[in-house]
Amino acid sequence: MKKTVAIICVLLFVLSGCAAGDILPREDGASDGASTVRSTENAGTSAESERQPGVSADAEAGISPASESEASTAGAEQTPGADAHDAVAEQGGADASPATAPNQSTEPAPAPIVVQSVSVDIGDAPVVKGSVIVPAVTVLPANAEDTSYIIASNNESVLQKTDGGWKAVGGGTAELSATAANGVTGKVVVTVIVPVETVVLDAVELAMDRGDHTLLHPTVYPADATDSGAKFASDDTHVASVSGDGTIRAVGAGTATVECTVGGVTAICTVTVTVPVTRISVNTNRRTYKVGDQCAFSIEVYPDDATDRTFSVDVGDSVTLLPGNDAVLCDSGGNVTITATASNGVKGELSINVIDLVAYANEVFRLTNIERQNAGLDAFSRSSSLTRAAVVRANELISLFSHSRPDGREPWTAYDESNVSYGWAGENIAMGQTTPEEVVKGWMNSPGHRANILNPEFDHLGVGVAMDDKGTLYWSQNFTD
Repeated sequence: MKKTVAIICVLLFVLSGCAAGDILPREDGASDGASTVRSTENAGTSAESERQPGVSADAEAGISPASESEASTAGAEQTPGADAHDAVAEQGGADASPATAPNQSTEPAPAPIVVQSVSVDIGDAPVVKGSVIVPAVTVLPANAEDTSYIIASNNESVLQKTDGGWKAVGGGTAELSATAANGVTGKVVVTVIVPVETVVLDAVELAMDRGDHTLLHPTVYPADATDSGAKFASDDTHVASVSGDGTIRAVGAGTATVECTVGGVTAICTVTVTVPVTRISVNTNRRTYKVGDQCAFSIEVYPDDATDRTFSVDVGDSVTLLPGNDAVLCDSGGNVTITATASNGVKGELSINVIDLVAYANEVFRLTNIERQNAGLDAFSRSSSLTRAAVVRANELISLFSHSRPDGREPWTAYDESNVSYGWAGENIAMGQTTPEEVVKGWMNSPGHRANILNPEFDHLGVGVAMDDKGTLYWSQNFTD
């Protein structure tokens, strides 16, 4: 309160035109006695007025009545009992500086505004290799004293500075950082993608057999494409299936399209699956034929759903393949192989034995004479008429294996029918043996048959060989003297 009163008093003094050293009279007319005051008009110098006893302050100071009235009014604002000298001393003492005007600020100057945060934004669009991005940098507060910043990339193999922005030069990630002058930094991670341009498969067409499998290899261009993972799919899994690693399996006959997609780019492979022939069977109802017979056979191709069931037939030179490829004419004796070959090379074979009955009869005749010679006997002579009778008897054995003829007559009647002249006659018969060696050996091991062969009374021999429709051979030896 004292400071406020003192300031008000000083202002009143100035307004009333009093000298800085003037002292207002107290209301009771008494003076304070001698004192000194600092002049507010001549700062830094002091003015003293010496008061005499009994002289009022008004007279000494020369204050006009009007000033006295104003001074009296001003004095009324002071605390009772306090004089003007006391008010000035309350502000700063005898050595205080001049009082400050009420409207002048005494607060310190404000501190400069500095950057608090930095952010970097590149938007939501993907960054593709070859593109240029212009990052948006926001510095806050916007009224900071220095809002400048520096942008840098931590991976120049991905992002490099270029005119107008930052160029994506390679796939991968890079960190863009914007740093203000006071060191505050904002960052953004940039991912650069390298799009797939082309996918090339190591096969665009495949021919496969059912049950086979193969691996499809894709090559992606450019080599540094970001997405190198391939996805495979088949449009018909009943024909061809494909696994995640590109393994194609042939399932059934037909055509399927296998797609390989990498980074949105697709390449296709056309797969044709065939059902191959796995086996060919050549069949007949018997394995032994005689010259002049027809050997009928059938060919079966497996599996039944084989894609290509065609085949070729080869029969060699000793037989003739008849039209229809299902029978041969047995032109000459010997072992014959009938071969059926499928288009994929699978083969089936049938072996048959074609017997020349005349040749077999001649061989029996030869072997029999060897036995005769071994026994010290003369060889048999060949008789064409006796041979005819032997052939008749061999064929009759097919219907009745007996020394009696099918009509019940004795075998010698066949001799008579063939005009064979004889005094003594004999007959050996056999069935089932497959070679001349086997039948002669069998006869020689049988006492009765052996006796006929080594009978010195016999000097003529006829041999007959016949075959039934099952390929069984029937043998007849007919002797005369």
